[in-house]
Amino acid sequence: MDPDLLSQLWVAWQPIVDLSQGMLVGHEALIRGPVDSPWATPAALFPWAEESGCARDLEQRCRALALAPAATTWESGHYLFLNVDGRWPKLPEPWDHRAVDGCSLVLEFSERQPLVDNPALLSAMARWRHAGHLLALDDYGTGYATATVALAIQPHIIKVDRALIAGIDQDARKQSIVRAIRGWTQDLNIRLVAEGIETAGELACAQDLGCDYGQGFLLGRPAPSLAMETPGAHPRLISMEDTAARSVAPALALYVDAIRDASVPSYVVDTRRRMVGWNRAAEALLGFTAETLVGHACFRSPLDHQDRAGHRLCVGDCPLIDAMAQRMPVRERVSVRTRAGSRRVVDVSVVPILDTATGRVAGALEQFQLAAGWEPVDGDEPHVTAEGGGLPGFLPIRDEARQDLREAAGFDGSTSW
Repeated sequence: MDPDLLSQLWVAWQPIVDLSQGMLVGHEALIRGPVDSPWATPAALFPWAEESGCARDLEQRCRALALAPAATTWESGHYLFLNVDGRWPKLPEPWDHRAVDGCSLVLEFSERQPLVDNPALLSAMARWRHAGHLLALDDYGTGYATATVALAIQPHIIKVDRALIAGIDQDARKQSIVRAIRGWTQDLNIRLVAEGIETAGELACAQDLGCDYGQGFLLGRPAPSLAMETPGAHPRLISMEDTAARSVAPALALYVDAIRDASVPSYVVDTRRRMVGWNRAAEALLGFTAETLVGHACFRSPLDHQDRAGHRLCVGDCPLIDAMAQRMPVRERVSVRTRAGSRRVVDVSVVPILDTATGRVAGALEQFQLAAGWEPVDGDEPHVTAEGGGLPGFLPIRDEARQDLREAAGFDGSTSW
């Protein structure tokens, strides 16, 4: 490939926004050719590279350009979405360098290409996942990908193609399809991105359908420079966050009241993992106040749950999601960050909360305590609890809330949950 052309390629950064809070969560790197040249747009650049037999060189250059800011200007914890051509899984991998440690790297694979029948790619995906990077299935709903493909590659994130989002507020069929996608992705703990949002109606509909993130001209156009603030956030984003913070389902409200004065650190989330209750015992243990956390999604909170190997739990494995999806209590040992910045190891118990009127999961209750005999983490002082651990306040709180729910719904006690 012409070295001069390679040297003139540049990256346009498009923001991706949390639709429940209006917060910027990351950027996608979009490659552009020389301005005012025949290859200025991807629609011209990539087909030309294919015809010229230099698609491999272009892919390698795109990866290097997109990752360059990770070592300098990237804000810690923000997602960097990088498109990867599945035909070249064995190219040198610049993202293995420690320079990307400050960002959450999301490797996107388009469903417009066959994925499952590519053993080399599947092997590379497993390697990248083990390295702590996130996998995203792009262009969902337009090509080869089905739920079967999603099960095979196990993405952390699925991006719903613009073809399904365009005019969705005026199309009941599109709404039904996206609603169904949201249902099973939520059960599998997969984050959902609505691509190509261009109108206020599309934005509002994507929010109402439960899409986690949004991307499109309405939320921010691709730009040559990185802006770590939410550009052009639509007022609808802010108004929905305020409304959500004030609105708590009755089933959850009973649990919020039940944990308030409990001696066991506890909090309550809704099905989108937005915190709706945080008690005094949790504040005493970790230092965070209810005002700091309630109304915000726990996976965007400073608690930063990790497993003992240091992997973040909020995007991949998550006890809250497991409990809600399985409708079964879940227990795990994790580490969590305190307000002072240190980490503590805690035993976590999560129970799903059901709405007796509908039979659907309304959210989850999580309780935690310092783990028995844990080792110091990040320089924190060791603290040993009684052997055997256990959460003595868990069952009384659950039973109290359940009894309130039964009485409110006229429940006859014939069903166990």
